[in-house]
Amino acid sequence: DRRAETEPFYVSKQVINQAKKDRIARYAAEHFIADGDIVLMEAGTTVAAMARYLPAYRQLTVIGNGLGTMNELAKQLPGVTVFCCGGLLRDVGLTFVGPQAEAYFRQINAHTCFLSATGITTSEGVTDPNLLEIQVKRAMAESAARVVLLMDSTKFGIRSLAKIFDIRDFDILITDADVPAEVLEAIRALDVDVHVA
Repeated sequence: DRRAETEPFYVSKQVINQAKKDRIARYAAEHFIADGDIVLMEAGTTVAAMARYLPAYRQLTVIGNGLGTMNELAKQLPGVTVFCCGGLLRDVGLTFVGPQAEAYFRQINAHTCFLSATGITTSEGVTDPNLLEIQVKRAMAESAARVVLLMDSTKFGIRSLAKIFDIRDFDILITDADVPAEVLEAIRALDVDVHVA
């Protein structure tokens, strides 16, 4: 496994593996959102990319914690109802974090939470470099009936600072075809519904 010690800035992440992220985002929007859904979209660039594939949905409510995601969702107004949590705005990820953000998500009942992260391994689970971000991601995940993880192939085999959750704690993984088949099989064996976009 490789370690991810530092957290990249949001704008630098936007250009990494853009085609793969876009395919994953489009697949997620087309297959895991329905009219009338209440969805949580966290602040990762792959999740934010889903916003441009939402206009076909009616009565869709989207709740997020990141300025990047909010800026993308703003382009879909008024067709999509958009909410954002409060909290402390971090400079690196342009995300709202802290007790206010966590408390906000704990009062929400959502259909689906779309998350991404810095790394995923079958032994360590899903990991991220910032503890404040992790707390908000956990609160978001706990507020939804199902959790969909969007991870491009470059994030596999990466271990970051701390665990968000174990593999078996999320429901669906959407990734790209460059993840080794045996890795996807190991994840499927943990009761995760794996999709390759």
